[in-house]
Amino acid sequence: MRYLKNKLRELFVKRETLVFIILTLIILLCGAFNRDFIRINNLLGILVSSLILIMLSVGETFVIITKGIDVSVGAIMGLSAVCMGMVANVNSEISYFVAILVGLSAGAVNGFGISIIGIPPIIMTLGTMGLYRGLMPIITGGSWVDSVPQSIKTIAQIKVFNINLFIIIVFFIILISMLILRFFSITKSFYAVGGNEEGAFNLGISVRATKFFAYLISGFFASIAAIIFVSQLSFIPMNAGNGEEMRAIASSVLGGVSLSGGVGTPISSTIGAIFLTTINSVLIFLKVPSYWNDAIAGAILIAIVLSDYRVRKYLEDMRKRARFSSVRIKSKIEKISRSAK
Repeated sequence: MRYLKNKLRELFVKRETLVFIILTLIILLCGAFNRDFIRINNLLGILVSSLILIMLSVGETFVIITKGIDVSVGAIMGLSAVCMGMVANVNSEISYFVAILVGLSAGAVNGFGISIIGIPPIIMTLGTMGLYRGLMPIITGGSWVDSVPQSIKTIAQIKVFNINLFIIIVFFIILISMLILRFFSITKSFYAVGGNEEGAFNLGISVRATKFFAYLISGFFASIAAIIFVSQLSFIPMNAGNGEEMRAIASSVLGGVSLSGGVGTPISSTIGAIFLTTINSVLIFLKVPSYWNDAIAGAILIAIVLSDYRVRKYLEDMRKRARFSSVRIKSKIEKISRSAK
């Protein structure tokens, strides 16, 4: 019974649990005003809208866990999308592999600069963000890519048991990511490096390799986001992925991934991404002007993080008081036993 209580306590102090509860309440509240909002098709539509952000956020999570940051994920997504769109007109099947190859290559460049050369993550990824963003108009000649083959467009419409195929693919990838982080010793080094880099090095963990693979994984997830983007939108504008890096970081932090490193899971960032997308959908549903979206989402993010901090601080104070009380009781017992002798 005590074990169950401890597990429940651990569950409810996690930020992703708080965010999930607030998300559920928001959906139910909107559903109370208009039942159309909580229809399965509408909820699945919100989920489909969040898939790109989910992929970017999960990739960002691997980087943040290692105490890094990647502000180039939006640019990697845009570059992968542009390359995919250009190749798709020649061979649509190969275009998927091209997108993934571009994402992995861009992630490898980030990883090399940060882990091998030693450039600070924010400086390196800011630089590559500009580089990747600048390559997009060079590749396309400054114009949009608007001639995406029909075979790519139709993939976004495929449904399995009335569920969009991309939803199944994305959550399968998240499941695999969770299993890899939980059961493979090589990926547990992400948490070790993020939690205590010097300690991880002393344990024989290759800090450089761990950081390199974190950025490589981030690039891979950005390329998957690009594939979804091209399939859903059917054209690639020059601002593709613009600003998505900030939303990806916000989703990760909102879901409970610590910027201090060593804490977080793909589920954390997934919940955060769905939350932000749902907020946008709710604002559209309430006919709030679109220019309010970022301000309201930012205010909610700050409120949740602050409330989470207050709860954690309160629980930590309670633990300290409990430890102090137990020490005092123990010392009193020792005094009584000594006086009895």
